[in-house]
Amino acid sequence: MTFRFSGPALFAILVALAATPAHADYQLCNRTSYVLDGAIAFADADDWRSRGWVRLLPGDCGVALTGPIAGEEYFVFARSIEAHQGRTQYFSGNERFCTADGRFEVRGRDQCAMRGYDANEFLPVQTVPGQDWVTTFSEGSDYTAEQAQIAGAQRLLQDNGFKLSRVDGIAARNTTRAVEAFQRLIGAPADGGIDRPLIELLIEGAEKEQAKAGLDFCNRTAHLVWTAIGYRTLDGEMSSGWIRIEPGQCRKVIKGKLTEREYFVYAEAVDEHGAALPSDAGKAVWSGDVRFCTKPTRFEIRGRDRCTARGFDERAFLRIDTGGAPKWVMDLD
Repeated sequence: MTFRFSGPALFAILVALAATPAHADYQLCNRTSYVLDGAIAFADADDWRSRGWVRLLPGDCGVALTGPIAGEEYFVFARSIEAHQGRTQYFSGNERFCTADGRFEVRGRDQCAMRGYDANEFLPVQTVPGQDWVTTFSEGSDYTAEQAQIAGAQRLLQDNGFKLSRVDGIAARNTTRAVEAFQRLIGAPADGGIDRPLIELLIEGAEKEQAKAGLDFCNRTAHLVWTAIGYRTLDGEMSSGWIRIEPGQCRKVIKGKLTEREYFVYAEAVDEHGAALPSDAGKAVWSGDVRFCTKPTRFEIRGRDRCTARGFDERAFLRIDTGGAPKWVMDLD
């Protein structure tokens, strides 16, 4: 079974295949050039459940659910990790389930935000009850496992600042030289080999690069905060959200070196039930006078005009002046 779909920034293919009966598991496989975090949702005897995250290195697979395939329909979701440059890539559908940061298992799929969870749209997969099942996330390039691992190394080398002209899954000389240069940089034997340990080291390096730049929101309150960001691009103005920030935590909302002087933020603090804070509980809303479009669920919206006519909500965002710095931290307190 093959699903073809287009996400916000990634044309992708999701393939669901009945696998050999060597395992009694539901596996997610990654045939993209991105490192992915995957999740699965399903119905059990009592309620709906969603479970994640499974880290999927390019070319690898991971177990999302152990045991035989009991039902005939499951739901899957994946997203690229924050260490990558550029916009997050999503493999998503239109079936909403709850997710959370870190390892999670959530019972029920309703009122995710009110219960303090994120909400993401999962893809349905029709299965056959039996021993096991594999769902593979793929790009239009249709990489093999080996090609996906090479392409993943190429993308992560770019994330680490190496000037590779393309991500194509071919270990040509320019790729080998870049791998050797990275290995020398971290003090590892410069053999040019691409394997799982190299990918993991490249992820660590990319995370360090991301920490040097971008726009971070830090929640200095005692409450959960939901945030949205507005910004300008070459193609016009954009708004995206919602970003969930636990008390005392920071989240990166814009990755890479900041290219604009001004950004725009809207944020709301909520209580443990997801309700707006009472007036005596401290600052609950961060807003300004610049209108952007929003939605109740995760969104990325182009343009900030005619929000209501286009079926969106509208919020008044606060203007941030970064002074042209490559990195900026905004404290929500």
